[in-house]
Amino acid sequence: MEWINELLWGEGIGHSILLLSLVIAVGIQLGKIKVFGISLGITLVLFVGILLGHFGFTINPAVIHFFKEFGLILFVYSVGMQVGPGFFSSFKKGGMTLNGLACGIVFLGVITALAIHFITDIPIPTMVGILSGAVTNTPGLGAAQQAFTDMTGTSDETIALGYAVAYPLGVVGIILSMLFVRYIFHVSFEKETEQLEAENDVHNSEATPISLVVKNPALFGRKVMELGAFLEHRQYVISRIWRKKSSKVEIVTGNTILEEDDKIFVITTEHDAETIKTFVGQEIEMDRKQWIPAESEFVSRRILVTKPELTGSRLGDLQLRRLHGINVTRVNRAGLELVATQGLQLQVGDRVTVVGSELAVDKVSMILGNSMKRLNEPNLIPIFIGIALGIILGSIPFTIPGMDLWIRS
Repeated sequence: MEWINELLWGEGIGHSILLLSLVIAVGIQLGKIKVFGISLGITLVLFVGILLGHFGFTINPAVIHFFKEFGLILFVYSVGMQVGPGFFSSFKKGGMTLNGLACGIVFLGVITALAIHFITDIPIPTMVGILSGAVTNTPGLGAAQQAFTDMTGTSDETIALGYAVAYPLGVVGIILSMLFVRYIFHVSFEKETEQLEAENDVHNSEATPISLVVKNPALFGRKVMELGAFLEHRQYVISRIWRKKSSKVEIVTGNTILEEDDKIFVITTEHDAETIKTFVGQEIEMDRKQWIPAESEFVSRRILVTKPELTGSRLGDLQLRRLHGINVTRVNRAGLELVATQGLQLQVGDRVTVVGSELAVDKVSMILGNSMKRLNEPNLIPIFIGIALGIILGSIPFTIPGMDLWIRS
């Protein structure tokens, strides 16, 4: 039975992996339990770890150091990979304001931590750990521990201790604060939900297909490209047109001329749908299949964007309609249907709905990638190169005057 004792109470690799696996599995499972409609989620992983540590379970310091550092690296890098495609473009849409508010919160937390340090005389390293735990900032904890080690050559266990003590209160405190605010201001979840749904209806950008008959005399004899002057700031794509004279369906281009009683298939947003209906004429009920008759020479297909170099590219810059004679009507991103406007930026994993001749659609498939294998088998080389570059940049030393005095105080 010696092997069981070694597995549970030893310091080997097997013991470390078993203990960490149990902590993670049990913590995640307990985090799903709701009390009064509230669950703590993955926060319970930390609580389970604290509980097992209280009962004497330990991990070899060298092993836990590796797990801690490598886990933090993967966590931070994964966050960067997730937000990276839209990070810089977000600055054009209120990103500066949001980042300014985030920095303000950080500085306010630092000022509060300094005030507590002077009032209670708690050492700065411990206060940094408390600050990281209070705002549930695990990367901040890792940066603080690394900075302390770089400046003193030793580690300080009180940093992690302060983090572990403050983290549960940081999570529970936020929940209690929300309940307190709800009680004081008599907030009704039902009313707030209705208001949020109403706002979502107004600002909804999800693709909505509609079939219309051209009845507006101002559109007779005009090219599709001229509609932009009348429908400025509206999101829409005119995909196909049914000609009254020939009773045939055609793909719409910028030079397609609209005539009275022509029927058009439009992809727009729920917010802009009413405006476009009013401007064009009259909405009619037509099945999707009627827009692609069996004898038609063109097809509708969903193409998967798998070429990394297309990330961030605008649909308009690819000029798919002009160069290949196809229409892009919708873009499915993580289950959400978006209108394929000229300014929409593509991301790897997008599913693009394309309408055109079979030959043209095949050509566009090659341009966009359409390789499920490439999506399912990520290129590990860029991932580890990115991690290596992050470590190199993070290892560049820089000094802040007087910082060593604060750490030793």
